[in-house]
Amino acid sequence: MKDTLITARRKRQEILCFGICFAAAVLVNLGAIIFFRTPWYELFTQIGYTLLIAIVFYFVAALFRLVIHLFRKA
Repeated sequence: MKDTLITARRKRQEILCFGICFAAAVLVNLGAIIFFRTPWYELFTQIGYTLLIAIVFYFVAALFRLVIHLFRKA
């Protein structure tokens, strides 16, 4: 089996991508709090859902990046 190497640059890129996805999820949560006029403490109490939304955003972004990579390679 071939060993693979993940570079530090690639790790930083993935952390940045997830950070952007997490920030987008927080903005979605913030928008929902404003839209539904719920208490502001839900910004912190719903962090589990926010993290789950960030993970979904990350996988959707990864899917788009994979499709773009496949088109560029072909």
